[in-house]
Amino acid sequence: MTKERPHLGWVRFITILAGFFTVLAILSTWVDRQVFDTQEWGDTSLKLLQNPEIQQQVATYAVDELYANVDVQGELAKGLDELNSNLGDTLAGPLAGAARQGADNLALRALENDKVQSAWQSANIAAHQTLIDVIEDKGEFTSTSEGQVELKLKPLIIEIADQVGLGDQARDKIPDSVGNVKIVESKELSQVQTVAQLIHGLALVSGLLALVLIALAVWLSPGYRWLTLFWLSVALILAALIVLVLRSVAGNVLVPELADPDIQPAAHAAWDIATELLKSVAWGVIWLAVVLLVVAWVIAPTKPSGKVREFLAVPFGQYPAATFSLLGLAAFIFLIMGAGDGREFLIRLVIVLMAGAGFWFFRRQIMLEFPDADYSGLREFGERTRDKAKNAWAGRPKNIQMPKLGGKDGDGGAPGGASQPEAETAVLGSTPAASEESRLDQLEKLGKLKDAGILDDEEFAAEKKRILGGD
Repeated sequence: MTKERPHLGWVRFITILAGFFTVLAILSTWVDRQVFDTQEWGDTSLKLLQNPEIQQQVATYAVDELYANVDVQGELAKGLDELNSNLGDTLAGPLAGAARQGADNLALRALENDKVQSAWQSANIAAHQTLIDVIEDKGEFTSTSEGQVELKLKPLIIEIADQVGLGDQARDKIPDSVGNVKIVESKELSQVQTVAQLIHGLALVSGLLALVLIALAVWLSPGYRWLTLFWLSVALILAALIVLVLRSVAGNVLVPELADPDIQPAAHAAWDIATELLKSVAWGVIWLAVVLLVVAWVIAPTKPSGKVREFLAVPFGQYPAATFSLLGLAAFIFLIMGAGDGREFLIRLVIVLMAGAGFWFFRRQIMLEFPDADYSGLREFGERTRDKAKNAWAGRPKNIQMPKLGGKDGDGGAPGGASQPEAETAVLGSTPAASEESRLDQLEKLGKLKDAGILDDEEFAAEKKRILGGD
């Protein structure tokens, strides 16, 4: 076993290690993108606000802050006093209560407005940029300052106040501190910096390590690389499934633990949206594993795989320039898709280099295996398939007769529904002595039945003997 599969123990250990680092890479990449990518954060925040459950909670919060800081009843009383001094105090209270109920509905409608959603997204982007400045020691706040990172929602509250008709009062009376949601306290900044920077580096290192371990496992398994690729594919799929299960379990455990019952629907929606990127990265790993499974099957020592290699030996052997040009174009497109992120581009570049080396060795191997490969084997396969189909069609049953239902006199059916034998069959079935001319006619008809495929050789010989023998 040692001679047949060298380094088998090391290959198994490296395969398990590659799966472990894949889990780390998926999780750290998700956290890294959410923490460091401001555009990703802004897009996610917009998706959050577009969710109906979250819209309900944001609308309730914004209206609560508006009514807590603006004397709606007093403002209504002033307006009524200008019309009639006796109506102000009497109607202001009921109108304020009615306005409070209407404000909730107006706030929900307002949150569907592009202008309000833009204000929400801008507030989240501003808060995220401040968080990045804190983590990277840029801008006003650092780990040694007394500042804090806040999500400023006052512009959103004022936009909703405009929808309710209290925009001017909200601008004048709502202080700047209203609507500020604290994200990071100043005393926590140092811890946030340490953890975030650790994740920032782990996302790149773990991804590169996983790829290097995959390449190392394949390199150390000459003679059974197809089997190593198969188990590496299984390890990658298991790693991605573990992440997907963790996402589901964490959402079901953390949300009820951290959120009050009345806001749990919105919290579940927020978790699903915020972890959508995590799900996307995990599925990307699964598709990569599927590609490795296909490669493992192609290089496996089986007859169908050998036929595929023989087929691929033609373009790789006779048209290498065109073949590698197409592969290079596909690699270029793959790289361009990750050009927006330096770390993702580096990961993609390593994948392209590994794939290029793999194709080079694959071409070398199939040229040794099929030095004179051409498409004659494919043509022969097509001809054999066609001949088998023709033989199967020629050997199909031809004398199957469907029963006649409801036969009547005058339409070929016997009385009582019994079908009469066909004319030619009736002639063959007759037994009276026939003249020489009659026998010739019967033999001629018998030959036609054989040519039509109605009679096989054995039946033809028996009928011919009967006609000639007269018995």
